[in-house]
This record gives sequence, C-alpha cells and structure tokens, in this order.
Amino acid sequence: MTHYLSSMFLVTLLTVCWSAVAENTDSVMASSALPEPVAKVLEDAARLQNQNQTRGAIKLLQTERNNFDDHPRLVELEVQLLLGSDRLSEARNLIDGLAKTRSDVAGLGVQVQRAFRRIVSSEKRAIIFVQKRIELQDFETAIAVTDLALLAFPDRQADFYTLKGEALYKMNALQAAESEFMRALQIDPLNPVAKSYVTEIRTTLEAQTSTALAEWIRIAKDKVGDFIVTFLALFTAFLMNSLLSPLSMRLRLLRARRAFDAGNYDDFADAVERLLDQEDFKPLRHNFRLLLRKRPYEDVKAIFEAHVMTEERLPTLLRILRREHDRMLAGV
Repeated sequence: MTHYLSSMFLVTLLTVCWSAVAENTDSVMASSALPEPVAKVLEDAARLQNQNQTRGAIKLLQTERNNFDDHPRLVELEVQLLLGSDRLSEARNLIDGLAKTRSDVAGLGVQVQRAFRRIVSSEKRAIIFVQKRIELQDFETAIAVTDLALLAFPDRQADFYTLKGEALYKMNALQAAESEFMRALQIDPLNPVAKSYVTEIRTTLEAQTSTALAEWIRIAKDKVGDFIVTFLALFTAFLMNSLLSPLSMRLRLLRARRAFDAGNYDDFADAVERLLDQEDFKPLRHNFRLLLRKRPYEDVKAIFEAHVMTEERLPTLLRILRREHDRMLAGV
C-alpha cells in the first residue's frame, strides 16, 4: 500500500512539472517570436503600469506603435490600457482607424463595444461615468456614452441631454450645447442646470457679437474717412454705454464662473472682488446662486476665505453668500 501511494505521488509530481515546463516553453517561444525592440517596449510599458503611471505607458505605446507599423501586440496593450482607464473613445478611434486596412483588430473592436455596453447597463452608472469623464475633460467619451444612454433610458433623456450639453459647452461648442440644453428644457422646462447654461451661452454669444462689431469698426478705419469712423466710434460708444454695459457685466460674471468651474480660485476671487467694487449687487447675487447650485455652501465659503485677498471685502462677500444660501433654503 505504501509503495502504491509513493508511485501515485511520483506520477502526480511528474505531471505537474511537465505542465509547468510545457507552459514555460510556450511562453519562451511566444516571447522569442517578438522582435527584441517590440519586446522591450512592452516591458517598459508594463513597468510603467505597475508603477501606477498608466498615462505614461499609453503615451509610450502611442509613440512606439508608429515606429513599429502598429505591431499587433503594441496595439493590443494600448487598447487594454485605454479601456482600463475608461478612455473608451480613444480606444474606439484607434480600432476604427486600423480596421480600414487590417482584419486582426476585430476582436479588440468587440471588447470596446462591450465596454460601452457595460457602462449603459445601468442609468446610475452611466450618469456617474459621464460626470467623471467631463471632469477629466474626456468630452468625446462623455458624448458617446450619452448618445447610447439616450436610447437606453428614454425616461432620463432630460438628464442625458443636459450632460451632453455640458460636455459640448466645455468643448466650447456653444451652439451645439445650446441645442442639447433646449432639448432638455422641452422635456423638463424647470431644469435649473439647463436654464443656467442657456443663459450663459446666450450672454457669451452676445458678447462675441459686440466684439465682432468692434473688429468691424477697426477694419472700416482702413477703408473710409476718419470722419465716418469717428461717427461710428461715437455711435458705438453710445450703444456700449446705454445698451451693452449689462452684457459686459454678464461677461465678467461668466468668466468668474468659468474660473470657479476650472478650479482657478485665485482668478475667480479676483473677478468677484472687481464686481463688488462696482456695487451692482443683483448680478453678483445671481452669480452666487449659480455657484451654490454646483457646490455646497461650506465649500464655496472656504474658497472665499482662502482666496479673497482684500480683507475688507471678504465680510461683504460672505454676507451676500450667506444671505443667498439662506434664501435658497427658504425657497425664495
């Protein structure tokens, strides 16, 4: 009996060892099939990934892939890293570009489509994912996911039109963004985020129109006599003072909000202090309400306390902020 058990143990051990040797042999053969420079790039990319430098690994693969005629192993690793980083549109664009001339990327294309479907398998997951991609300025992926989510979740179309509009707005595609926000408002006329963005977009477009008028006058100066130009300048100055001054104020408010959204709190504080000096509190109060819809009161207050440089202005700004916060809580 003891001899039989010893024999069985030896057979099992030999089987395991043979499997390990065979697996190692296959690995060596696969590695040896790779050109040495390609293997070195894969090794360097893997090292960067292990050091939590995935962005650096992707950049390395993008550079070296062009040097090695889009070697399949380099393409495969780049796609996997892009998918792992949720940069889905970059992965799809890479596959779509190669699929025009190659058939060996079809499997990777399936993986990319599966990743998109996984995101829109849940409306909550899709919303959180799009918000994160917008925050990371991956607007193309955010828009691609919202397009899929609009089809998958018809009951939440207002939310996804709003998110798509936000992505387009931050890409500076203002007219396209306004169209998406208007679609959201057609479904939910009380959507506060869409309404505030539409106001900002129209203010910006109006300000750009006034800038274009000033440029036209500059060009006209080279074409017509000084008398006519002087007349136009005086007439334009009248318009600016009587009609366009509110637009200038709105533009400054818009710049302040954009600095806030971008995390440039010093620029934001400087802009708010300049607005306070004009003693026109109504647009300033409106601006503060928009900020409070995006961030908690305590966060905005802390930003003011850390970044407002003029001590005598800080109490006034905090008082206005507190008053608007209380009014919003009271539904006023």
